[in-house]
Order: sequence, then structure tokens, then C-alpha cells
Amino acid sequence: MKINQKGLLIFLICFYCLKGKAQETETYNDAWFFLLNNFQINEKWSAGSEIHWRNTNFLADKQQLILRPFLTFTQNENFNYTMGYSYLRSYPYTETAIPAPKPEHNIWEQVVINQNHKKLSFSHRFRLEHRFQGDLLQTSAGDYEVDGFSFSNRFRYRFTIQRPITEKLFIHVFDELWINMADDFQNPDYDRNWFYAGLGYKIFDNGNVQLGYIHQNIKKSEQLFESHPTLVTTFIYNFDFTRGEDM
Repeated sequence: MKINQKGLLIFLICFYCLKGKAQETETYNDAWFFLLNNFQINEKWSAGSEIHWRNTNFLADKQQLILRPFLTFTQNENFNYTMGYSYLRSYPYTETAIPAPKPEHNIWEQVVINQNHKKLSFSHRFRLEHRFQGDLLQTSAGDYEVDGFSFSNRFRYRFTIQRPITEKLFIHVFDELWINMADDFQNPDYDRNWFYAGLGYKIFDNGNVQLGYIHQNIKKSEQLFESHPTLVTTFIYNFDFTRGEDM
């Protein structure tokens, strides 16, 4: 399967720049921490888990917790398919954000296409999320409680490039476009864009740590966008149960 990476990247950059010209933009500095694990069960099947802890106003205010287990089938070195579940708990951090902590459950499917060219590794990730977001209702006491859930869909596409610098050091860059859709997949609308650039270091054969920067452009309404310069620390560790020992 042949994909024009250059054309795709140019399209994403142009789309991102056009969306960035919002009528009003608020800026918040974030600091995120990720723990990512993969558990190789056999040649074709693996399981994984992600824990995301996100702060805004750098480390001052909590923003979001994400717990994400998933199961992956690898067809070959170029294609894999994943089904997963995410639990999200989002916290209020601005006057225009949610008024109280809000839960979300989503079920998702994704396809990843991997390609290599000389020292470059490319991947195209297509993810479809089915979201159940908690509806917050203010009580007579003035606090908030969850009163049911609203359903919608969201599509995400991520284009990733990795390149080794030395035997242990590597570069990791991606751009991800998010599109909101209604419960019937109608009325697609821009949600956000992430651009990430980071450095990774292989501290083990089966694990690495990465320090990177994400620039987020988020659409809150037709009149309001948010810009989130974000520092990201990621620790990745993989287990291989097919050999009875860590990878």
C-alpha cells in the first residue's frame, strides 16, 4: 500500500495553520506524564496499557487522568489492528472549561500501517472512538453530579516519523488531526491538532524514555480556541511472554 507521506504532511501543516487563525485564542502551559506498556502474548497477539496524567498551568492544576487497556492483532510487519477502551476523568481548569470533574468512557478501534525508508520509520494510525461523556447536572446544593451520558464519535489520524541518531538515541515526530462526529457519523467538525517533537533514549533493550513537546490547537467553540504548549515525559516498557523473559 503506497501512501504519499510528503503530500500528507503538507496537508496537515496547512490545515493546522488555517485552524490556528481563530477569533480568540487562550493559552495554557501543560505538563504531561505517560506510562506505556506492551505485553507480547504470541507472534500475532499482544496486550497493552497506558496511564496518562496531565497537568495544566504547568504543574499547578490537574487536567486529566486516562487509563487505557487494549488488545492488538499483528497481521505482518506493516499492518496491525487494535481494539481498546479508555477511561478519562477531566478536571476543570478554566472558567470556560467544565464546572466539575467529568468522566468519559470510550471504546475504540484502530489500524496502524508501518513503512520504512532507509533509516526512517513511518506509521499511519487511524483511530475511531465511540465516546460516552458524562452529563453534569447542578444540584440544589450547588455542586454537580453525573446525570447520564451523551454519545458521539470521533476520528483521529496520526502520521509519525522516527529516526535513530545513535544506537540508543532517536528522534520521534508526529502530527495528529482529530475530527468530531455526531452519534450517526454526520457533521464532521475539527476538534484539535497535535504536533509533537521529541527525543528518546533506549535505557533498556525493551524500554525507553522520551522527552518531547506537543503544541495543541483545540477548538472550544466557533469563537474560542485554546493553545496548549505541552512538555511531555514518556516511559515505555515492553514485556515478551513468548520467551518467558522481558524483551
